[in-house]
Amino acid sequence: MKRKLCYLLILICANLLTAQIKTIENMVEFKVANSGAFVDDNNVADGYYLFYQVDKLKKGMREYAIDVLDKNLNDVATKKVIVSKRTMLLDKAFNNEAMMFAFYDYKEKELTLKSFDKKVNAKEDIVIQVDKKIDKNFQMQWKMGGLDALLNPVKNKGFVLINGNSEGKGLGYEVTFYPSNENYTKWSYKFVPEERGIYNITPLAFGKDYIVLIEIKSKKMSIKKEYKTIVLDTNTGEKLFEKPYDKNDPKLMSNSFISESNKVSVLGQYYEPNAKLTKAQSLGLYVDVFNTNGEVEFTKKISWQEDVAKFLPVKDNNKLKDIGFIFFHDILKTNSGEYYAIGEQYKKTVSALGMASAIMGGGNAVTQLTIKDIYIFKFDKDFNLTDVKTYEKGISRVPNLVDYGSPQFSAFIIKALGGFDYIYTQIDKKRDRFYANFIDYERGGKGEKSKLVFKTLIHDEGTLSEDKITLPKKARYFRVYPAKVGHVLLLEYNKKEKKTELHLEKLNIK
Repeated sequence: MKRKLCYLLILICANLLTAQIKTIENMVEFKVANSGAFVDDNNVADGYYLFYQVDKLKKGMREYAIDVLDKNLNDVATKKVIVSKRTMLLDKAFNNEAMMFAFYDYKEKELTLKSFDKKVNAKEDIVIQVDKKIDKNFQMQWKMGGLDALLNPVKNKGFVLINGNSEGKGLGYEVTFYPSNENYTKWSYKFVPEERGIYNITPLAFGKDYIVLIEIKSKKMSIKKEYKTIVLDTNTGEKLFEKPYDKNDPKLMSNSFISESNKVSVLGQYYEPNAKLTKAQSLGLYVDVFNTNGEVEFTKKISWQEDVAKFLPVKDNNKLKDIGFIFFHDILKTNSGEYYAIGEQYKKTVSALGMASAIMGGGNAVTQLTIKDIYIFKFDKDFNLTDVKTYEKGISRVPNLVDYGSPQFSAFIIKALGGFDYIYTQIDKKRDRFYANFIDYERGGKGEKSKLVFKTLIHDEGTLSEDKITLPKKARYFRVYPAKVGHVLLLEYNKKEKKTELHLEKLNIK
């Protein structure tokens, strides 16, 4: 009996171990960007998907596979998809009950939304015909790195498609909600501009009742921009309110969240009156809290000179001494009501490669963002700054797309293209923990080789600790994804052998 029990335990342990590693072979063509994690609002993974080519068919058609795995890397289902070789996968999203993929055929100018449930059972395709202006916008953004804000999940409800609209004098936008179950109905919010200009939408938050968006208006060949906050009703698409910031109190929004009491909080940086946001240096950070009528119920400003200077050296021009600037990626609220803002240091510097290209007559930008340390700002429940912690990491350099404008303006572009080292934050609400995760390049000492590592800053019981995992040494194609709580998923693609290996790593909590 004891021997049988021992064998049974060995088999159980073996199954648990093998469930943590997965290898997928016979991948004719695969881009690591066409994979991802199915995550909830706290970035806790429920499973994973990979989209890749498996065969070339006749008449210019291609056969692709969508593999779905559970959170332990066990197979859930595989779905074959046949599309034209002219088709691009523009974006994908998961809303906790279904997944949606946005495919674009650039010859037919057709945007096709394909959706599946968790077992990859297909739902009816949604086909949208695209005009020349939108087609040009799609292909331009695709070349720049993708359209990550095209599809947006609304948990357990559906998906929001943010698309361009060319019916007016300028380029407007359309926000359309597609339900993923029978409890909700489709709606559309369309903006048709009555004057020339380009109106872009950047999503900030998607809650069960409210959607928070930033409208950015710009004119051709001009760096001047106008910003506006728009809040829609998630269930109907009705515009609840819009909030343009006047020139006497200019603000640049970067984050938003919706509280348990359905208040809309918008955070960012504030500037001097009449400042040009693409050039000016900010005076500090701010938070505005709105009710559903658009009335400000709470506002707070955190000055670089008066507040941040208590913890970090600040120069007279509001720049942080020996730091430059801090880009805030995420703002979290703990169970105790405290807030943590996770930021990354950057400077706008001259690129030697860009300068050499310019001398030779090239069209590349001569500036770059030099990115370095991680900063975590701690605030009390009234948003008073109470502490700042610094975590050192190696230097990264990312070329700018354009040389004009302020470093802050460049940072927003680089962030949209995924150029910062920060990758995501995961929240464990039950234990009141969060994990701030980023990639670091550790330079080796004498006789040691440099290495690429995944690092996580773990907030547990009011204290912060650090853990790290060394990433593949020679892999050019890899991704780091959220996993189940306390873990991280590493994905590595071997282009030569046409296979991908995924494995879960457990994080150490001190």
